[in-house]
Amino acid sequence: MELSTFQINKIELIAEYEAAVMELYWVYSEKFPEHRTFWIDMADDERKNTEWIRSTIDQIKSGKIEYNRDRFNIEAIRISMDFIKAQIKAALDQPVSLQTALANAAGIEDSMAKKKFYEIIKDDNPEARALYQKFLAENQRHRDKLVLFRKQNK
Repeated sequence: MELSTFQINKIELIAEYEAAVMELYWVYSEKFPEHRTFWIDMADDERKNTEWIRSTIDQIKSGKIEYNRDRFNIEAIRISMDFIKAQIKAALDQPVSLQTALANAAGIEDSMAKKKFYEIIKDDNPEARALYQKFLAENQRHRDKLVLFRKQNK
């Protein structure tokens, strides 16, 4: 499938969004050394998402999977990314409580951009469906990990 520059940039923006979330979780790993393993694990999941999103460009171009053109509002992604960047700056510039960090993470993970990033592909063939299901399951596992950690650290 031929992708326009705009479409490639849109997919890349989603990858940049995931990378920004990864960076925020890395900052939190430094802010909360007693919970470093948890935050690094969360950041690593975001790294995997970033890599996966970038790899979809070649898969779409080769025709293995189909791009869901109507899925994401680019302005909503930009606004969400601005929020994450503001949280990174705030965490670097001032003290932040674990509860605030976890609330920020929950807000991010519950956002539509984060909950449904994998919908950039259509699940209209067996290969795409398998990939879609894999990332749906991984995303749910990631969110469950955060919910459990929040419950344990109230």
